[in-house]
Amino acid sequence: MTIEIRTMQLGDEPTIEDICYVTSPWGRDGKQELYHTVALRWAVHYVRHETEHCHVAIDTEEQDRVVGYLLCAPDTLRYDEEYEELTHPLLKASLKEAAKNPVHRAKLAAEFSVFPVSKMGPKVKKLVEDFPAHIHIDIYPSHHRRGIGRMLFAAHEAHLKEIGCPGYHLGVGASNERAVKFYKALGMTDAIHQVGSIMFTKPIP
Repeated sequence: MTIEIRTMQLGDEPTIEDICYVTSPWGRDGKQELYHTVALRWAVHYVRHETEHCHVAIDTEEQDRVVGYLLCAPDTLRYDEEYEELTHPLLKASLKEAAKNPVHRAKLAAEFSVFPVSKMGPKVKKLVEDFPAHIHIDIYPSHHRRGIGRMLFAAHEAHLKEIGCPGYHLGVGASNERAVKFYKALGMTDAIHQVGSIMFTKPIP
C-alpha cells in the first residue's frame, strides 16, 4: 500500500459521501435511506465550498482511490453563515424525503441538528475566535492504523500555515478513547469538556 495526500477535487464528492456514510453510526446500522443525508450534514458543504482547504488520502495501489479525507473550513463563522444559506436547505429537504412519518422526521431532525457557533456559549465563541478553523476527518476502516491520519494532519497544518490561519479546533465524543489519545499525541489540547464531547485545539506556529 502506497498512500499519497493531495488537495480535494470536486470530482471526489461521491467517494467522500461514501466514506462519510460508511464511517457514521447510520452507515454502520445499514440505513441506506440516509446515505446522502449524512453527507449533506457532515461533508458535502466542504467539498463544494471549501474545496481548496480540504485534503484526501489516495491509495496508489488501488488506482488512486480516495480512502480518507480531512475536511477543513479555515473560518468557522463564515462557514456557519454559508452552510445555513447554501446547504442547510438541502439537508432539510433530504430529511423530509427520508422520513415520511412526522415522528420519525422529528427524531432525525434532532439527530442531524446544526449548532452554529452563534448559538453556543461564551467559552466556545472565544475558542473559535482564537482557533478559527475546524476540521472533520474520516478514513475507510480498511485503511485504519496505517499512518494516514498523521499524513492528513501534516498536510492540513502546512496549508493553514501557508494561508496564515492561527489555529484550528475539532470535536470528538468523550467516549472515543482511541481518537482522544490520537489527538493528544498530535499535540492538541483538550480545551473544553461538554456533555459527552471534548473540543480540542491546536495553534499553528
